[in-house]
Amino acid sequence: MNEVFIDKESVLARVHNLDSRGYLAEAIDCYHAGAYRASVVMTACAVFEDLRYKLRDFAPFDDTAMRVSKLIEEAFDEQRSYEARVFEQLKNSKMLGEPGNKRYLSELLTARNHAAHASGLPTTQIKAAKFISEGVERVLGKKLQWAEKGVSELLERMKRIDLFPSFVQNRSIIAAEELENLDPRVHSKMIMLIADGIGKHSALYDKNARLVFECFAEQCDPEMRSYLFEKLINGRTLPSTSTWLLDVIAADPEILAFKAKNSSAVDAALSAIITDAPDDNERLAQLSVIFEAMLSTQSEAVLCERYRETIRALCNRLWMRPLTSALGKEGRLRDMAEHVLLARTRDHTAAEHLLEQIYSKWEHGEEALFAKYLTDRAALTLIVNLCLAGDAGMDRCSKLTKRGCTYILDIRAKAIKFLRENENEAWRVLDVDDDETGPSSEEFYEHYLKAEPEWLIPEGYGPSEEEQEESRRRLQAFSLRFNAKRKASASLEKAG
Repeated sequence: MNEVFIDKESVLARVHNLDSRGYLAEAIDCYHAGAYRASVVMTACAVFEDLRYKLRDFAPFDDTAMRVSKLIEEAFDEQRSYEARVFEQLKNSKMLGEPGNKRYLSELLTARNHAAHASGLPTTQIKAAKFISEGVERVLGKKLQWAEKGVSELLERMKRIDLFPSFVQNRSIIAAEELENLDPRVHSKMIMLIADGIGKHSALYDKNARLVFECFAEQCDPEMRSYLFEKLINGRTLPSTSTWLLDVIAADPEILAFKAKNSSAVDAALSAIITDAPDDNERLAQLSVIFEAMLSTQSEAVLCERYRETIRALCNRLWMRPLTSALGKEGRLRDMAEHVLLARTRDHTAAEHLLEQIYSKWEHGEEALFAKYLTDRAALTLIVNLCLAGDAGMDRCSKLTKRGCTYILDIRAKAIKFLRENENEAWRVLDVDDDETGPSSEEFYEHYLKAEPEWLIPEGYGPSEEEQEESRRRLQAFSLRFNAKRKASASLEKAG
């Protein structure tokens, strides 16, 4: 049988502990010389010396490591064998990691005992090669995972060093290396301590923290997701300026699937952060990702119970597909989105902005889909808000109403349907003061929604000059009263 070749130089380069590297070098030399029993014995020396080293350094941060390390060092000082005792102490703990590691150490100990004594059992070349290669993969090639000490060192590096320089293309690799060096049991505490330092050290530290959290979230790991929710959202109330949290949530929106101890406090904090987020394309794209994910992964009952104000804030910031998606839901969530839409467009600038979005960013068919999810009454109310904005001098809204609102055909059609079929209800939308001085449905239609060109109207058809003048006068008065009432309401809300 041909000997399995072991490249001594490349194998030793993977061993971190110098003493273990020396033992393994002898194991490989024995292997190549055909002394397979001696190779197994030296491999066991290398592996258990590495475990001894790691346990000693980890002892200050872990009770199991401290107990086992003390036993090892006592045996070592007395020049007694300690390998079997190490295995017995560790086999029922979590420190050996995956079950395969426990199996490997058990087999290595048994083979070492057979090879070191005249047991009569042969040690084959295949077994010797397997123990060397698997020992490097499972133990010798693994870096020491630190606990609190490792977290402290990470925090210090974050203060002094840019962990994510601009020339590094894959940030996630850096974050993964930091996690690999830490015992998983301290990940939760690490996140808490990093978050505690935000705003207390330097811009460099804050940048490192933001990118570290974002990279952690990008892993979409359930356990890491729970840590991020608990330590960044549930366990603290972040100020509204903490817009970096949106980077984290957008990387993995399922972070918000957990239930907070105080849902109303979390909801209020998130809505404040969303409201204060900069109005740039990057932030709005993140908000869209968050909003769409919440709508698609969480039920209406959960959203309305835990994230009512967050949903309101998102509806206020987003005019595009996410708002349409919210309107497409049922029950309270849909009603909430519609209410926010109508309340916001009472502001003339907001009404103009919505129309700008419809003109410049919505694709063909989106206006029809948007209109589909509006109630007929809401369609009329939205038309009224756009018309009032046009009367107030908003350019796009003014041009819209001069053309009978034909640029938003499907919304217009629903509004006209409500005007025709629900005259009393339509009157309540048009007459905001309930004093019966607002325009009638027909007058509103003639002034704002009639789309036929004048040359198509037969001679003698329609209202007289006097009737048209009276209609314009009443509409102007209606517009003035409507705006005055909205301003007064806004002032009262602000004062309250």
